[in-house]
Amino acid sequence: MMKTSRFLGVPPESSAEEIKVAFRKLSKEYHPDTTSLPLKTASEKFMKLREVYTVLSNEESRRFYDWTLAQEVASRQQEKLKIKFEDPYEVALKNYEPVPDMVDRLGGKNMKLSDQAVSAITIDVFIIIFSICCITYVVLFKEY
Repeated sequence: MMKTSRFLGVPPESSAEEIKVAFRKLSKEYHPDTTSLPLKTASEKFMKLREVYTVLSNEESRRFYDWTLAQEVASRQQEKLKIKFEDPYEVALKNYEPVPDMVDRLGGKNMKLSDQAVSAITIDVFIIIFSICCITYVVLFKEY
């Protein structure tokens, strides 16, 4: 339901008499028999006007309407605070999308190494083995 007091053109704290005056003024303007508006538009606006007046003229339904508006305002304020105090790390975590690495793009299989890569790895292994042998020789056989 749209803001009824705004539809009538009266402030939310208006008295019952002010609401009645605004209703009568607008009912003459929107009544299908007395308006220059197209019939469908006039009928829709007049029906809406009657609905608004029914809500605002009854004290109990007006209190409920005012309470509903107050709840809506409080809910909006609470949502603003929630957005204001959200942890940027958690927001980034929620929005995180993993980027597939090369293994994922190959369907879980390893890439085949090129001949150059195999040669480089072989040389690296020999250098590591040679280094271990040298360290072992120095530690075990070299006297100080």
